[in-house]
Amino acid sequence: MVTVLITGVGGACGVGAVRSLKQRTDHDVVGVDMDPRAAGFHLADAGRAVPAATDETWAKELRATVEEFNVDVVVPTVDEELGELARVYQTLPDDVPVVAPRLKVIDVALDKYRTYKRLASTGHAVPETWVATKWADVDESAFPLLAKPRRGRGSRGIERVDDPDELEAHLAETEYDLQELLLQEFVEGTEYTTSVVASKESRLLGIVPKEAVRKEGSTVIGATRRSPAVRAECRSLHNTLDPQGPINVQQIVDDEGVPHTIEINPRFSSTSCLTAAAGVDEFDLLVRDATGESVSPPGSFEEDLYIQRYQDHVFVPGEEFEQFS
Repeated sequence: MVTVLITGVGGACGVGAVRSLKQRTDHDVVGVDMDPRAAGFHLADAGRAVPAATDETWAKELRATVEEFNVDVVVPTVDEELGELARVYQTLPDDVPVVAPRLKVIDVALDKYRTYKRLASTGHAVPETWVATKWADVDESAFPLLAKPRRGRGSRGIERVDDPDELEAHLAETEYDLQELLLQEFVEGTEYTTSVVASKESRLLGIVPKEAVRKEGSTVIGATRRSPAVRAECRSLHNTLDPQGPINVQQIVDDEGVPHTIEINPRFSSTSCLTAAAGVDEFDLLVRDATGESVSPPGSFEEDLYIQRYQDHVFVPGEEFEQFS
C-alpha cells in the first residue's frame, strides 16, 4: 500500500484527486492545505494544515508532514507550489518522489509568454501573443484580443478587448504591470482541456481530450471527446516538451478543426477526475510510476462521458473540524 500526500485539498483539483484515489485504489491519502477549514481534510485518511507555498517554512512543513505520516509520494496540485518545487526537492528525503513535470518544463509553462515563444518556435499552432508593453505595435486587424495575466490560473484577470480604444482604456485601468500582462489573439472555436499523461521515463501513457462545455473560471461541465486532431497535437506537444510528468493542455479548436494551444498547466487539472472516471486513471498511474512500479498505457477511454460540478457538503464532528486549526 502506498501513502500519497495531496496538496491543495481545499481546491477542485485536490478534492478530485483525493476522491479519485479513495474510490479507485487502496492507497492511503494524506491531504495538506493552507486553509485549516479545507473540505479535503475530511475526505482523506489524514491531513495537516501547512503555510502557503510562498512562506519560507513551507518546504520544511511539507517534509514534517511526509515524516509524520510516512508518505511515499507527493502530488502537488497548486500552481504557486510548482514554482517552489526546487525548495521541496532540496528538503524532502531522496526516496520520496514528487509527481510533477521537469523543472524546466514547469518554468516555461508557468510563464504564458515563454510558453507562446517556445511553441511558436517549434511549429505549433498558437494564437499570436504580445507583452502588453508592445500594445502600440499591435495592428488594428489583430483585434479582438484577450488581455490576460502572464502568470496565473483559471480565467482570473482575463478581459476581451475589441478595438484599440477599448485596449487603451483597459491598460489605463488594469492592476497589472504591463510587463506582466499579455495581449493574445482571440481564436473563435471550441475549448478543450486535455490530460497528457507522461511517465518519469518519457513514456506517453495516455491522452484524453475533454471539451470544456461550460466554464466559470474552471470547467463546470465537461465531456471526454475522441477528437483525433487534439490528440495528434497533444502527442506532438509531448514530444516537444518531454514533460516527464502530468500536463494539462488548453486549446481552442477553430472552425477548420485546427487546435490552437493557449496554455499549458504543468500539473493535474481540475478535470483529471473525469480522465480517471473515463478509464485513464492518471492519478494512480503516475503515483505508481513515481514509486518504481511498472505501469502500462490503459488504452482506450470512454468517450462522451460528462462531468457536471455541483455544490457538495461534508458533515464532521466538532473535534474533527477543529483539529486542523
